[in-house]
Amino acid sequence: MKNQMMSVAFLALVAPGAMANFYNIQPPTEQGEIWTSKEEANVEEVARVFKETLIEATGEAPVMRRDAHPKAHGCVQGSLEITPEFLKPAHRVGLFKESKTYKTITRFSNGDPNQEKEDAKADVRGMATKILNPTYTNLLQEASLEEDQVHDLVFMNSDEFFISNPFQYEKFMNATQGRFSVLAYLLTHWRSLGVILKARQKIANPLDINYRSATPYKIGPNSMKMKFETCKKHVDKMPKKPSENFLSEKLKDSLASSEQCFDFMVQINKDPKTNDIEDAIQKWSTKKSPYVKVGKLTIAKQSGFLSSQSKEQCEKMTFNPWRAPMANRPLGGLNRVRLEVYLRQFDLRTQYNQK
Repeated sequence: MKNQMMSVAFLALVAPGAMANFYNIQPPTEQGEIWTSKEEANVEEVARVFKETLIEATGEAPVMRRDAHPKAHGCVQGSLEITPEFLKPAHRVGLFKESKTYKTITRFSNGDPNQEKEDAKADVRGMATKILNPTYTNLLQEASLEEDQVHDLVFMNSDEFFISNPFQYEKFMNATQGRFSVLAYLLTHWRSLGVILKARQKIANPLDINYRSATPYKIGPNSMKMKFETCKKHVDKMPKKPSENFLSEKLKDSLASSEQCFDFMVQINKDPKTNDIEDAIQKWSTKKSPYVKVGKLTIAKQSGFLSSQSKEQCEKMTFNPWRAPMANRPLGGLNRVRLEVYLRQFDLRTQYNQK
């Protein structure tokens, strides 16, 4: 009852004004994107459900956490070396314009909204990398919404997103409001179910697996997907009696002994008719559209990232796929919905956590 009363009170606090209107920073459509008044109306419904779900899940907790990937295994320092020589000149734009090395912070996470879920259980896994002080500006900077000079890469362990388009996103979010509605949605949307089941992995080390952008992004005149491919040659074995948070411990042990790395790859869309950027659940053939290596992410040998202060800083850190240069911005209606939802969620969490 107390949780419900607090949720209602906070809803009343934020209802008038702040998040009722669009940010109005949607870039012009291109490469076959579809964005009309129907999609704009759809955003309002998705954002409403996101807000109510996040407030309800927070209850009386002193901190409002992310709606997804709330459990971090650590935010670790590293560097991203870009080597674009194998790209065509038309694709050497934004992040890929020149050979350069950037400092980074990478956050590894579990996808389940329940941050108390044990690491040993199957789950979607996340890897978000913040590129610090790039030589270009991002869309949110250009819209005067933020000042930080950063570029965020928000990846997960799946080739595809689990929702195809904005209207399915709305249906899925409404389904989360009922106790059994999500299951009913997935049982009637087999493509979504297939992506989720495939992405739910049991892992022994966050450094063992590959992570992908899932949704399409722009690369000059074309679209692309991106991937971090682990450099590890051998996958760790699951411990016999893993603790609830053993993945943090494994990450700590791995980085205490040596640096780790991921090859940075891009998949240029060479079959745009099949690989429709308005269908985020579509798997792209690697035969027709092979991956090309464009750099390497090195996670430095380090310690201390599990200290109380470091974990607090990691919790406060936010990632947004639209913190990207226009030349490499997210593409498609689903990503446009994410633009509004991510910004509004940031506002909501900021208001709550500073109250």
